[in-house]
Amino acid sequence: MLAQALEDLWAISPDPRRDRLTAAFITHAVALATGVSPSEIASAKRTSKAAARARQIAIYLAHVNFNWPLIRVAFAFNRDRTTCGHACHRIEDMRENADFDARMSVLEACIKQAPDAIPELTQLGADR
Repeated sequence: MLAQALEDLWAISPDPRRDRLTAAFITHAVALATGVSPSEIASAKRTSKAAARARQIAIYLAHVNFNWPLIRVAFAFNRDRTTCGHACHRIEDMRENADFDARMSVLEACIKQAPDAIPELTQLGADR
């Protein structure tokens, strides 16, 4: 049973730990842009409307910028796949507003600056 769960996890993502870190990076970038705290964005509970919108933005950015399938986004953000699909549709619809689209373009440019893994540095962490 555990072996099957691990196989399922690796089928979703080649590096689940890195996906969660990437989701945290996106969450913090969205928090800076929206003024909503990262803990509110990542919360499993229903918080404010602003937090829900910020969460949808973060999910959308992961899906669009990294070309992750919704199941991978769902795992990274600890959400259901259908929730992630709904978030992406909502944000896509909102992008018809020119001001919102401009803000999203700036956020996308920031997210694309995320560094790739540096093999020498990742080895240092594994040696400890």
